[in-house]
Amino acid sequence: MGSGRHWIVSWERWRIQADRPLTSQTRGYVPMEDSFTTIADLLFCPDDGASLQYFSGQFQCTSCSRRFPLREENLLEILPRSPCELPGSVVSSYREAYLRAFDETYCSDEPALAWGAEETVSGSWARKRRRQVAMVRQVITEGSTPNETVRCDISAGAGYYTFSYAHSFRLVFHCDLSVQNLNYSRRKARSLGIQNIFFLRADYFALPFQQSLDRILCTDTLIRGEEHDRMLLSVIARSLKPSGCAVIDLHNWWHNPLRRLGVLPENFFQNRSYSNREARILLKLAGVHRYEVFSFHQEFESGRIEWPLLAQFLPATRFLFRFGSSKRYSCGK
Repeated sequence: MGSGRHWIVSWERWRIQADRPLTSQTRGYVPMEDSFTTIADLLFCPDDGASLQYFSGQFQCTSCSRRFPLREENLLEILPRSPCELPGSVVSSYREAYLRAFDETYCSDEPALAWGAEETVSGSWARKRRRQVAMVRQVITEGSTPNETVRCDISAGAGYYTFSYAHSFRLVFHCDLSVQNLNYSRRKARSLGIQNIFFLRADYFALPFQQSLDRILCTDTLIRGEEHDRMLLSVIARSLKPSGCAVIDLHNWWHNPLRRLGVLPENFFQNRSYSNREARILLKLAGVHRYEVFSFHQEFESGRIEWPLLAQFLPATRFLFRFGSSKRYSCGK
């Protein structure tokens, strides 16, 4: 466990789930039973880390007295006073996009479309995402209890994972900085009849959690460089309960080495991918020492009989790591 158990994802139940829709079509989940007071018990001030209390439609820090208003009936804006100082290694395009998103004023926008929304992607892209959503389901829901466990999706975007697993948890925090993404995902949740999701407009470098979450999911986000990724991993570990666990993914450098070396056209511009060894070093630098590793191959259709054999020889598209908040945590237990 110390160096990470490694699993090849080829279990039959994952292959079956890969054929399901990107989001659950089930309507009428049990309405959110968590009151704002209960939700406040899970949240902390993004500026000083103090606890929050709820009254008169606002969440207030018990230390600095700063107030965070509800923008919608299920959306709280809980940003730090100022944007995070990004590492110098972060590319300028990401830095500029981050600052624009941070400074954006929240407003309701019904026609908004999130990045990667089903309405905007190709069938091929959607199939690959469906496979990963199905695979991650088993990793993130293992050991969870629908009426007890609280999950947070970081940089949750269009909500593929948020919606697909919502019924497996008591409460789901859908966190994103983008106003456009939040508008889209709230509309989508409403159309699906999912009522146990609480949306947070939050900066993932200043998440409003302190050892208060049972599960954290972060995909398609740890791609901005080692310093950026190490910082975010540290925030994730800090946000987990001692008994909690997080699932994150890292792109495998060896999946497309010819593109990375410039022999073929690059399709992962200015983003970071990792070899298995580099990924483990990254986690160690972030203070994560105990974890499990799951390999994900996006190319294979579910149910192909050659899949278990070929998966042993072809490079994974991504590595998924599941880890806890401390060295004593036993992942998957």
